[in-house]
Amino acid sequence: MTATAGNRLPLNVDEGSLIIAMRECVARSPQQLNNAFEADAELLDLGTAGLLAVTVDTLNGGAELATAITPYAKGWLTTTVSVSDLAAVAADPVAVLVSCSLRRDSWTLEDAREFGRGASEAAERYGCHVVGGDTNWANEESFTSCALGTVPRGSVLSRLGARPGDALYVTGPIGAGNAVGFRALALGGTGAGQPWLPEARVAASEALRRYARACIDTSDGLLNAAVSLAELNGLGAEVVLHDEVYAPIVSAVADSARLPRWCSAAAEWGEFELLYAIDPADAQPCARALSQRGLNPLRVGHLVAGSELLLIDESGQRQELRNLLTRMRALDPAGSLLADLRALLAEGS
Repeated sequence: MTATAGNRLPLNVDEGSLIIAMRECVARSPQQLNNAFEADAELLDLGTAGLLAVTVDTLNGGAELATAITPYAKGWLTTTVSVSDLAAVAADPVAVLVSCSLRRDSWTLEDAREFGRGASEAAERYGCHVVGGDTNWANEESFTSCALGTVPRGSVLSRLGARPGDALYVTGPIGAGNAVGFRALALGGTGAGQPWLPEARVAASEALRRYARACIDTSDGLLNAAVSLAELNGLGAEVVLHDEVYAPIVSAVADSARLPRWCSAAAEWGEFELLYAIDPADAQPCARALSQRGLNPLRVGHLVAGSELLLIDESGQRQELRNLLTRMRALDPAGSLLADLRALLAEGS
């Protein structure tokens, strides 16, 4: 079974190897259009009924939920994480199923109501509903969502199809998820005001179907998404991050921690924007269409022939991405994150 274009693995090789091993013993559906890693959601051709997009995601307690500080925010995030995968294939959401593993000593009936309200209001925001799920007691908290959507026939968008010279755009400012997660775990605070409630960019679907060549969501951070998109297409990338591409919270957290802003693009608490590759000639028409849906597309680089993966950060410094992201992945979010990150930066200076 072919896993990726050119048999390339995603940056997290251990996880990718496990996925490939599992799939070796799984009978492939004759209706499935994508191979492993080629799309954020699985795409099934149902014949005259059209195309079905389906995806599932799990959020585990601890670091993965560091951006969700209330039961309402946990419910919102649980829905959003899977609907974002639908958005990345330009699917129209239809329904969400939610499975919860809860600690007996940690959840009240009011907490459950707030979780359900968050999950439901997120789904309504995306034009669908939570239609069911499962709940269990467990020693560790976790939340899983399965989202289903439809794709118009002839409008399949996946991670494949990009070409050398394509521009790279995101559907909005980046780094908020990493800033919120880092603030919670490394700086010992959650910030004032309302919880951070990221949005899946389903509003981008129509424009991206028409103009984009390839797409991936940034739930694992922008730089990881850019590397995946480039490698799956057998290309290199030059990611250029000027100050204006970052969400407002990034500056506040980076200045407080005395860290460069690009760190908020390198970790894995993503902001659920969509990173898309597009013919430069189509970039402005697409941007206008996205702006009409209330989105703020921003250019973050381009794809190149070859295999070089570069980051040009806000200071103009050039860094090789593979090594940088491998070192970032080795950091323990539950450990001495700030000290470890500063040590990593010192090694590279």
